[in-house]
Amino acid sequence: MGRKEIHGDDLLYRFFNHVLPSEPELFERIPRLLILSMSVWFPKSVYQEMPILLPWVVRDPTCRGKRSKGRVVEPDQWGAPNSSGFLRDDNSLVKGIPRSLSISSSSYSFVNGKSLGSEFVASHIWRQNKSGVLASRLPELNTFVPNLVWLPSQVAKLSDREDGVFQNALKEISWSIYREVPLSSRSRSIAEKSWGLLPSPGTVRTLIDSEINWFVSTPRFMKTRKSKLATVISALDRISNGQNAPLSLQPSRYRDALPQVDATKLMKLRADLRLHDQGLTIEVDHGNP
Repeated sequence: MGRKEIHGDDLLYRFFNHVLPSEPELFERIPRLLILSMSVWFPKSVYQEMPILLPWVVRDPTCRGKRSKGRVVEPDQWGAPNSSGFLRDDNSLVKGIPRSLSISSSSYSFVNGKSLGSEFVASHIWRQNKSGVLASRLPELNTFVPNLVWLPSQVAKLSDREDGVFQNALKEISWSIYREVPLSSRSRSIAEKSWGLLPSPGTVRTLIDSEINWFVSTPRFMKTRKSKLATVISALDRISNGQNAPLSLQPSRYRDALPQVDATKLMKLRADLRLHDQGLTIEVDHGNP
């Protein structure tokens, strides 16, 4: 018989899924404490201004193509639009959103004042939802602020277990943080459509802000988010008028292929994105290719 091995990266997963359940009094407390101490969340102010951070982006794991025996079987299509005009991402755009931000924590000094380094994962808290489609495939949920949390990779692996103790703890924490945050009428109309897709986690214990590790938003951070949205809307406006999309629209694969998408679907995408853009006054570079 061949030698059997255990890999170090699997031990934390096995501890929480095989060892800890044998200790009922700890089974709920420890996962929740671990998540509170190691997870990082966007502040409520970001949620209030932009409930969905990249409303033109959806996750599509097939966009990175395939290789077989050194040959390209399916070419890389990351950044290309899908048939409805949404940018196809493999989570690369999502995980990089808060890289420029520092972290504030009143409870855990080992993360306070730091920035994200390596081995963190942008995790979707709800995967299954009322639509029957994975949350990351939906623009309403892929970058919906309450559906995003940054976790160490090994903790993120634990949270992937559907209805597991870690995933359920994340749902409860997110619901406690964001569900009752007051919103403007514009933000509320966007957020409620997303919340309507998410099943309630059931009993939710109230958290105080000092228990949470927060990204520290800045005016520049929010301006960048709004500017990117305004650039996509500007591109759709220009394409509908037979003009070229602005050079500022990135990636170039998205910019170059967007005019090939069915015009009716682009009109719908433009209308949907304008709902997110009401009241924004970000200037866009309209330079042509």
